[in-house]
Amino acid sequence: MNVRFLTYLAAAVFAVAGWHAATTEPLTFARGGTITVEGTSNIHGWTCTAGSFTGSADGAAAATGITGLSALTLTVPVSALECRNGTMNTKLREALHATTSPSIRFVLSNATVSTPRNGRFAVTANGTLSMAGQSRTTQVTAQGQVLADGRYRFTGAVPVTMSQFGIAPPTAMMGAMRVGDRVTVRFDVTLAR
Repeated sequence: MNVRFLTYLAAAVFAVAGWHAATTEPLTFARGGTITVEGTSNIHGWTCTAGSFTGSADGAAAATGITGLSALTLTVPVSALECRNGTMNTKLREALHATTSPSIRFVLSNATVSTPRNGRFAVTANGTLSMAGQSRTTQVTAQGQVLADGRYRFTGAVPVTMSQFGIAPPTAMMGAMRVGDRVTVRFDVTLAR
């Protein structure tokens, strides 16, 4: 091979590597998203909604959608979970050990993003979910959608078994009401450039 060809090849490789690095940009969670926890009991179902949460991500973003995620952290303060019932609020916060573990957190390990089509794409994210002082590897699947102004909407649901995190499902009325061990965390959030 001649030296000129190798020089061009090396320049092309570095240019492509630099282009990929340049396409990764910081993303933040926009206001207005919702995260809810839905569960059951032997009496009725219940829903608690997070009034606030914070987070950020590093992603390869394009007009057609997110094409890659290299980092993502989402934190929900336990005190932000509102169940529209004072007793349920107290019981849930006690069960989640809010005084010693004041937040629920998901930290991305790796993600796979489908090729965007018509402004829609799917993300499979593997990471660590931490709550009540314990952490477990968790997989989250989300559907993505391109919105205006460089924003991306993500929706999905994650089943969580409380006892796997050392959480005793809450009880009330002297044990007459018992909350089910399995809950579903639903999210409808937006990442913005």
